This record gives sequence, structure tokens and C-alpha cells, in this order.
Amino acid sequence: MCRIYFVFQFLLPVIFGQAQVLYTGIVTNIKTAEPLAGASISLYKSGRVSGMISNKEGRFSISVTEGFDSLKFSMIGYRSKTYNGATSLNGNYLEVQLAIAPSELQEVVVKPPVAIDIIKQVIAKIPAYLPEDVFESKGFYREIIKDRENYFSVAEAVFLAQYLPEKETYKLKLIQGRSKEDVAYTRLFEDFHPGGGPQSVAGNSFITSRPDFLNLKKVNDFKYKIDSLVQFDGRWLYSISFDQQPGIKQALEKGRVLVDMDDLAVVRYEAVNSPLGSPYIKSLTGTDKVFAEILNIDFRRKGWKRRADFTRVNNKWLMSYAEAEHAIAYKQPKKELDLDLTIHVELLMTDLQLPLTKWISKDEEWKRKNIVANLPGVCDAGYWGNNNIISPSEDINKIVAGLSKNNQEDTGSVKAVKDWQYINRNFFVAAQQNDSISIIPIMKCLWEDDETGGLLYKEIRGDFTITSKINPVKNSNADEMPDRGFQQAGIMIRGYDTAKENYLLLTTGTGGNPNPKIFFKRTIDNKSKTVVDKIATMNGWLRMQRKGKTITAFFKEENTAVWNKVGEYEINWMKNKLQLGFAVFASFSGSGPKMHPDMKAVFSQLKIE
Repeated sequence: MCRIYFVFQFLLPVIFGQAQVLYTGIVTNIKTAEPLAGASISLYKSGRVSGMISNKEGRFSISVTEGFDSLKFSMIGYRSKTYNGATSLNGNYLEVQLAIAPSELQEVVVKPPVAIDIIKQVIAKIPAYLPEDVFESKGFYREIIKDRENYFSVAEAVFLAQYLPEKETYKLKLIQGRSKEDVAYTRLFEDFHPGGGPQSVAGNSFITSRPDFLNLKKVNDFKYKIDSLVQFDGRWLYSISFDQQPGIKQALEKGRVLVDMDDLAVVRYEAVNSPLGSPYIKSLTGTDKVFAEILNIDFRRKGWKRRADFTRVNNKWLMSYAEAEHAIAYKQPKKELDLDLTIHVELLMTDLQLPLTKWISKDEEWKRKNIVANLPGVCDAGYWGNNNIISPSEDINKIVAGLSKNNQEDTGSVKAVKDWQYINRNFFVAAQQNDSISIIPIMKCLWEDDETGGLLYKEIRGDFTITSKINPVKNSNADEMPDRGFQQAGIMIRGYDTAKENYLLLTTGTGGNPNPKIFFKRTIDNKSKTVVDKIATMNGWLRMQRKGKTITAFFKEENTAVWNKVGEYEINWMKNKLQLGFAVFASFSGSGPKMHPDMKAVFSQLKIE
């Protein structure tokens, strides 16, 4: 059983090295004006295919590169619509109307052997439609968890997925992500997390596994029937329904498979747990079962449904979209939990079959025990920029607003930070409220170079003094200070016109234990030295002053008038412009469930002279 990963509100840009234009719009039925949910949107350029899908309200947003070949909108049962090049697009808002394509119902009942023969041919064709060599794709993931009508979390993230067809396996690497969660509830799952996770949908690819109804050894456990012929993207598809045979004492599925009549390739399958197999659903196995018994957890899977779509790329068929919903009963008397959980997850592969650039290392690989508790989803409205994500429906926005209310967060005047620049924006979220700037690390990161740390900065020249009040707290509990790992926030002065890393960093936070400390780190040509002192509290005032080539750092505790000199350095790398701003990071020696960022740094009363 997979664990829940509280990741995120999840995507990367379609990267072709050219300027991008963001198009938004809606896909509707041309006759009824009814919004079409789940319409496929494909962007073609130079042999590459990037994907998008309309949300439950038919709405979409897609970042389109200049010089693209075509942009196609497709929906099963409808005629496709294609735009050739940017000149064919009228404005940045598109109203895409699709006409219904006629379907053909079978006038006579097709005998089961005919449908089974088609399924057997489909199964035999699957290996030929899979890439032979390793490849990677980028995907956007979304997860929503609720108990009856009470939402626990909404999460989004971008993953890099590397598939190894020969070994029938894959690796995931988190690129960017964030979440909004009801902390009072989600912290209850630190010991044990039911269902979900990106693996639960990424594994629907035929490269790693195949469902029982498309397994040659299992086909006799099912009954199949051709229901109709439908059109998709100008091609005819078999619509074949299936259900498990009576008397099979297993928890199998029922649903339908859409098969391309020419290629005999699976275009989509939709499945739910069959009522005939419900009495045989297994809730836990192996170590998960043992772990639940130790924690006195009563965990029961009530049912599920799932869907997977496949797209043709270079004569291969790759999974382009998958979604699943799990219904789970979860009881833990020790924590007074009696939950009726619904977990909805979806994964959109936005860039399909890219050449492998660099292997995901063991340290980078997303593991089941990883948790990214990266709040909040309401901060930093420009977090995704022009990146392609599944457009949030109005329901998502209401969930986020409801979670904020549950957490008693004042979001009325929270807005994105303007007039500041970012380094590694995916490592943190930033928001402004009145005269305060809040920065929250959302991924493990440590300021070693410009690829491993996050910075919110402005450019500055000449002598200056920067002063700011700092208040680091737990993101999960604003009444407590960070208490584990290396979680720090403060002021950074960075040179960026040299080949090697040069900066000064004045921070407060943790240094391996809960004791508050102040740090003054100097990095010259990638070589670092840090001065560390104990302080009574992480809250206080930071000041850094430049005079010529000399930088002096000061700290004073809250409600005191005395500035204490932390250190002074004479620097030779300060030429022309410097980057001056706020840095925040989180690093941990372990990788267990509790080893994730839990910090929010609030900078206020900022003065740059």
C-alpha cells in the first residue's frame, strides 16, 4: 500500500528554448455549449509532443511556444479541431467548440469469443507499442484528500519520470511542488499514511505493469462485450466493456477499454472495482499490515476507480494521463480517528518521451517514505508562472479557502511579492502581507550554489545598509520555533558575475538541534566558512552593512537596543551589481517522514539605505 504524499497545489514548462505565450480557454459542445471535461490538448513541435487536458469545467491553460507546428483539441466521441501555427489562434483566449462524431451501435450482440479475440490481440500488441530504450517524461500531479465533506489537503507537484522498459521499472524525481492542508488533521498521519501518492498513478503505464483485464493469464476471469464503435481524432475505436466472471473469488474490476481499430492499441481504459469481487478486497499486505497492527490501525479499502489515457508518439503509445480515486475507512482509537477517506489523484504527462539527459541519482529519487509538507497554496499566485498545469476548477479554489479558514489564517491581504526577483523559485513560496514578506521553504535545499538554494532578491550597487526584523516559526504551528535539522532564514549578499560561488549569508534558525543559533557564512570561490553563536531566540533583527569592500553583520534580540557584531569580512569579489535579499533553506541528515521543511520566516520593517 502506498503512503500519502502531501506534496502540493503540479508542472514544468514545455521547453523548446523559445518564447512562450499563455493561452487560456474552454472546450465545449458546439450544439449545447456544455463544457467538455477531460478533452485532450496536444502541442506538436519538431517531432515532440506536449500534453494538456481540460479540467472538470472544460477550462484549460497552456503555454505555447513560438514556431509550434500545431495545437490539437480532441475528445472521444467528438471531431478533433486543429490550429496550425500561432497565426491561426485568434487572441489569447480560445473558445474551442467540438462537434459530436457519430457512433455506431452494434445491431446484434457480438458473441464473447469475438471480444476476447480482440482483447488477446491487443495484449499481444502492447510490447510492440512500448519504447525499447530508456526515456523520460515530465508530469503534473494533483492530489485531494477529504473525510466525508471535510477536506484535509490539496496538493500539486511536478515530477520527472524516467522509465526503464527493459527492467520494467521507473524512477521519480520531484521538480517543484506545494500544498495546502489542514494541519490539525494531516499531522495525525505522520506515523502511517494510507493510499495515494504519485506512484499510484505513474504505475498505470504498461511499461511497469498491466491491469488484470489486459493480462493474458487473467482474461478467462473476465467477460467482454463490444458495445459500440466511437470516433476519436478521426479514428474508429472499439468500445469493449468487461466485468469479472461470477464465481471468481478475487477483487477484480469492471469497466471499458477503448481500442484503436487499426492499430489495436489501447487509447483509454476506465475501471472500478467490481461488485462481484468486493467481498474479496484485500486492504493490507506485507509490512504495511504488520505496521498497522503495531499502531493499532484499522484500515479497510472500500473501493476504487481509475482511468488511463494513452497517446501515440513516434508510432509508440505512451500513457499521457491517469487518475484514480480510492475510498478508505481508517480508524485509530489511540488518536480518536474514525475517518471515511476519499483520495483523488491525477497525473498529466506534459512532455512525452524526451531523451534521457541525466540519470536520477539515489538521493534525488522520490521514495515512498518522503513527505513534502509545503504550505501554503494561497501564497505566491505566480508560483507556476507559464508552466502547464491542469487548470484548477472552482472547487479547488473553494477547498483552499476552506483549509485556510480551518487553519485560522489571515489571507485577506496576502498577495504575491512584486518587484523582487527569484533564484530557484521552486524551492520556496513567498507572499506579502502589509509590510511583511513571508518565505516558506517547500523542498529540501541548502545554499551551496545557485542550483541548491533559493533567494528572493533585488540588484544593488555601491555602499548600503539593510535592516530587517526576522521571525522564524514552524509552518505547522506559528507558536513554536523550528526544532530540527538545518532550517535557517536571513539576509544574503551575493555576487553573480564570477564563475564560482561568492556570497555572505546572515541567518537565524536551527543547526542540527532545536537550540536557536545565529550563523554568518562566507563563501568565496565555492569554499565556505561559517561562524555560529547561540542566541536566546531566533526572533530579532538582522543588519548587514557594506562600506567599500567591507561587509559587517549585526544581530540584536527583540526588544533590545544593543546591536551585537556577528562578524566582518573584507571581500574582493564585490564588483558592479550585487544580489541583495532574503534566503531560506532546509536540510536534514535523515530522510524519514518527519525530515521535511517545517518553517516560515517572516521579514518585516525592511529598510535598505
